[in-house]
Amino acid sequence: MRSGVRLLFVVVLLIIAQNVYSQTFSNGYYRLTTQWQGEGKSLDVVNDGTNNQLHLAKTENVSGQAWKITPIGDTGYFRLTTEWQGESKSLDVVNDGKNNKLQLAKTEDVSGQYWKITSLGDGYYRLTTQWQGEGKSLDVVNDGKNDQIQLAKTDDVSGQAWKIKLFK
Repeated sequence: MRSGVRLLFVVVLLIIAQNVYSQTFSNGYYRLTTQWQGEGKSLDVVNDGTNNQLHLAKTENVSGQAWKITPIGDTGYFRLTTEWQGESKSLDVVNDGKNNKLQLAKTEDVSGQYWKITSLGDGYYRLTTQWQGEGKSLDVVNDGKNDQIQLAKTDDVSGQAWKIKLFK
């Protein structure tokens, strides 16, 4: 009987682990919104000529809000690119000492472009990078404007709960 319980325990753990690490996204583009700001504001690229800054903007049918989520081998990490800028630019952490600013940067094999997407339940996810680890999450600055994006200390806040919904 003990070996049967152990076997059942191992099987349950394997099923749980598979669900945690086998997050998949179908081929297509996704819209990213937060629980805090709702589906009326989406992660977007600022159209300012440099086209590498990010913010939350009014949800519209624009290619800067269409995100492709591509697995990086079988590492459990993903690369995020936009339909507008293509696969040559990826969501990245600015390496400036503070390491909390985000940008679209030339796609490279760097840990600041490797994103872990962890289910929080109810269709929401936490996004962290391989470089900064699970201690810093993709977040919205709570400054009254509520449209600036940053990496912030991981916390149980709605600005770090992202809905990832197939867009096109």
